[in-house]
Amino acid sequence: MQVDAGGRNMDKFEEIGQRLDKELTRLRKYVEEEVAPGTEKRTARFLREVSELLTDAARKLEARSAGRETGSTKTANS
Repeated sequence: MQVDAGGRNMDKFEEIGQRLDKELTRLRKYVEEEVAPGTEKRTARFLREVSELLTDAARKLEARSAGRETGSTKTANS
């Protein structure tokens, strides 16, 4: 890269750097304000759905376990 006496190429390089900084700041703000809230909402919904499925699975396991205990009590008392 050549630099003339006025430092024009260096000025351009600095301008590019400043522009990149501004664009990165804008992108970060967009992600934080626009993308993140939607992602958080979808994640919360997903976690609630998984929670419900786990609760149902726990109920089934408890019912199955209770059924075995009742069956073994009948066998022991017979």
